[in-house]
Amino acid sequence: MRINGKRIFALLLALALVVCTFAACGGTGEEEEITRGTDAIAAPATTAGTTAAATTAPSTTAAATAAPSTSKNSGSGNSASSGNSGSGSLADVAEDSGASLNMVTSLINAFGYNYDAKEGVFYTEIDSWQREANFIEHYDILAPLGNMRYQTVRVDFTSGGYDWRIQFWKGQYGPFGGAEIGVYNKRPGTTEDLYYCVDDEHMLYMGYTMYESVNDYRNGTVYFKRPWQKHWWLTGFKVGTVTPSELVMSARIRTFNGEMADAMEKGLKSAGFKEGDPVRQLDTFRRSGFDFYILWYHAGSLNY
Repeated sequence: MRINGKRIFALLLALALVVCTFAACGGTGEEEEITRGTDAIAAPATTAGTTAAATTAPSTTAAATAAPSTSKNSGSGNSASSGNSGSGSLADVAEDSGASLNMVTSLINAFGYNYDAKEGVFYTEIDSWQREANFIEHYDILAPLGNMRYQTVRVDFTSGGYDWRIQFWKGQYGPFGGAEIGVYNKRPGTTEDLYYCVDDEHMLYMGYTMYESVNDYRNGTVYFKRPWQKHWWLTGFKVGTVTPSELVMSARIRTFNGEMADAMEKGLKSAGFKEGDPVRQLDTFRRSGFDFYILWYHAGSLNY
């Protein structure tokens, strides 16, 4: 769907408001499909292009339990770029707005974002300026003033000499429906509320798929995906209107070792997730080696 030329700059300004008001603080490795389901929902039917492996949580293997590399990511893992053509590309955005492609690209990049034409989403780069802002809970309190209404849940735990916070968001960001996973840490006792965006050494491999409702999840109707990659703030914002409490996130996150996995498991339970079948049960997780498969729906709370 092409974006109306008269609205493109209004949308980009709204995006600027999003990133300025909510300054929260790619990929190597093979992406493994994250699946869908809930207690009251039958396992999804296999459709064309979907294999049995894509509809079943993977078993623990040597590859799944191996500690991931902590070297800096060499790429974002996103397939789209400003040079893509066709409906939904930045070339279309520029054409519809009457601006040059370079101007549109520069505006997006100035706010630390890039555009994935395949998924139709704006996303943050690893080196975006928001990384310097770190994170404090007051951002969530103030976000509705910037027309950002979402559901969020914080997974807190201590591991490897750090207090960790992995926070999830999903909801409406001005004219965008979107979702985020942020990874933060701090030395115990150094600050009470302030968490720091993790450095390159402590970034985690993660990825997620978003659905606009439980029915869409059941039917396999994807809103957008963020591919498996090493990051500190994995985001996606797509033009459209959503209901925050109805969005479903199917996520996968990899920890560094068994000690961290044990701690995160306790953090997930404290945050309201139950150990179960994240293919068919909402607000559950399944641990496979150092990896966690999470199906998030209503855990946490709304910020409005």
